Amino acid sequence: MHHLLSDTNIHLENKSVSRLFFVFLWLMYALVYMTKSCFAGALSKIVDEGALTLTQASWISASFYFVYAPLQIVGGFMADKYSPEKLIIIGLLGSAVSNLVIFFNHSFIVILISWIFNAIIQFGLWPSVFKIMSSQLVRSDLSKMVFLMSFSNSGGLIFVYIVSAFTPKWQYNFVISTITLTLLAVVLLIFCHFLNPIMKNDKKSEITKRFDNATNEKSKSDMWHIFCISGFFMLLLVSSLRSMVGESVNTLSSTMLSQSYEHISPTIGNLLSILIVIGGIVGTLLIKFVIFPRLIANEFVCYLLMLILAFPFIFILRFVGNLSVGLIVFSLCMINLFLTAGILLTNYFIIRYKEFSLNGTAAGIMNAATALGFALQYCLFGSIADGYGWPTVTTIWIILTVMAIICILLGIRPSIRFAKKIHNKNK
Repeated sequence: MHHLLSDTNIHLENKSVSRLFFVFLWLMYALVYMTKSCFAGALSKIVDEGALTLTQASWISASFYFVYAPLQIVGGFMADKYSPEKLIIIGLLGSAVSNLVIFFNHSFIVILISWIFNAIIQFGLWPSVFKIMSSQLVRSDLSKMVFLMSFSNSGGLIFVYIVSAFTPKWQYNFVISTITLTLLAVVLLIFCHFLNPIMKNDKKSEITKRFDNATNEKSKSDMWHIFCISGFFMLLLVSSLRSMVGESVNTLSSTMLSQSYEHISPTIGNLLSILIVIGGIVGTLLIKFVIFPRLIANEFVCYLLMLILAFPFIFILRFVGNLSVGLIVFSLCMINLFLTAGILLTNYFIIRYKEFSLNGTAAGIMNAATALGFALQYCLFGSIADGYGWPTVTTIWIILTVMAIICILLGIRPSIRFAKKIHNKNK
């Protein structure tokens, strides 16, 4: 009998069971994303209460992602080599402990250390989820699963804003997270127990075996060569830049609105933030059912279109506080609509590396780039807003969007060549 907590090259062939396991994975990652966003949801209340300054709260979140980002690369490699379920269990239980510590102790230093530990212990969580989804579940559902999984971040943000809007104290966010993470770990262990007897051994191509068993310098060189010729590193830069702007819109919009408009309270700001997150969901649906691959077959070209469409709405934010709050909220929704679509396009492109058994590695490295963008925006924008105001922050968003457009342009040609290369091999 196979064991999900120890074996790696195994998969499900029962479609109904596979889909049930995927539903759990989706809910699990959405709820994990909710717990990672505790500070985002509680930010306006924390600042309004005076427990922490905007700069302090932003630095806590920045510290999380500065540690989390490089460890995603390690997590990606390990998800390709070891049991992804085991890595997830470690992440869930460790994160539960760090959230519990914060619930009981609200000093800046204790919160900072606990949140850094949270970043360390979650090193393999997302790469492992992507590895399970793209390797252990029924392969014919892969495109659908990647599409549906792209909603998990938005789902997590909606959860956290609902919890934050209706909990009387921001501290309760963290005890709710502790309970949620512990229950998820228990349910995952139950799934592993029932799925072990029906897992099947993988039948791998020669090229997949080569990369799975590779330990020598030549195979490592081959891996980096594949990443270089495919446009992967341009996409890394774009992911960092997009996440700096997109995550700022998701996490700082409530604070920005409540500080820029007197009649917007932190609670109303959180509820308005849900509308912004819904905009991201609409963007993902737009990509899947209208644009990609029906109108545009290349992920990079489609990504370029999304960035260009987002740009005028980012420019409008330069006048936050002077324009009507309705126009600003609409612009925030449209920005999230177009930028969130980039997550789905990125995941579709990462699937291409499954041919080389590098899907976990690619997912980890890409998540590291995204996390670096998160860290930089938390580090910079809270302090800049405190010192220079929101118009300065939004001006920086404009510059970052232009940089992202240039990077994605540079990656279009190699991405097209890489897609053709894979297509020709699979003929």
